[in-house]
Amino acid sequence: MLAHDPVEDTEKYKRAMKEIRPKLEREFENVNGLGTCHLVWRRQKELLRAYGIEWKTPVECNPMVIFD
Repeated sequence: MLAHDPVEDTEKYKRAMKEIRPKLEREFENVNGLGTCHLVWRRQKELLRAYGIEWKTPVECNPMVIFD
C-alpha cells in the first residue's frame, strides 16, 4: 500500500483541492505520457503552497517507488 501525506485528510486540503483540481485539469488537458504525473504533482504542490499548505507528493511519501 502506498503512503500518502496526512495533510490530504484535512478539510483545508480538501477545500483547496476543490479549487485547484479544475486548474490542474485545464493546464494539463493536452499533456500525457510517461512522467506526466510528476509535472502535475509539482504544479499541485505550488498551488497548494499558495493556500498555505505544505503537501508531500506521492514520490516524497514513497521514495522507493518508481512513478511514471
